[in-house]
Amino acid sequence: MSGSLRTARFQLRPLQADDPADRDLYVALYTSPAVMARIMPPLAAAGATAAFERTCRHNARDTPGHRHWSVVEAATGRRAGVVGLLREGRCVEIGGVLLPAWWNRGVSREAYARIIDHAFEAMGVDLVFGERVDDAHARLIDRLFAPLGLARVPAGARVDGRCRWELRQADWAARRDGP
Repeated sequence: MSGSLRTARFQLRPLQADDPADRDLYVALYTSPAVMARIMPPLAAAGATAAFERTCRHNARDTPGHRHWSVVEAATGRRAGVVGLLREGRCVEIGGVLLPAWWNRGVSREAYARIIDHAFEAMGVDLVFGERVDDAHARLIDRLFAPLGLARVPAGARVDGRCRWELRQADWAARRDGP
């Protein structure tokens, strides 16, 4: 499938409107109180379905705008979650949600590493960033993002009570090229 990406353990497949399993996964994730607990209030099923359809319309466009992938374990075909890039001009925000059975298994880091490469190589962005409320969970995100090169923006630079992590294209390229 065009637009699919691979990692060591997973196939990242663009979400497809005509794939009932993609729709079921997306709706299950975004309506789950457990999954959404640290992100936002869970959506109602109708709202999650409408969001899925919007997401698929973005994925179907030729220009490299917002992109979302279903994270599928290559060995079993089991779906683990959804990761995505939300484009804002020359920047993309990285994010994702996983089914609870996949938490704490390195899935996010592996999938994020691959879509960060995609953002810089295929989408040609200048910056990948992540944001969230500055709370205890933000320290977990520090540990997730740091090995990927995303550095937390100093607190003094942020005034809205949110944390922000950034990776610039030049820093990403330097990490890939080595010393």
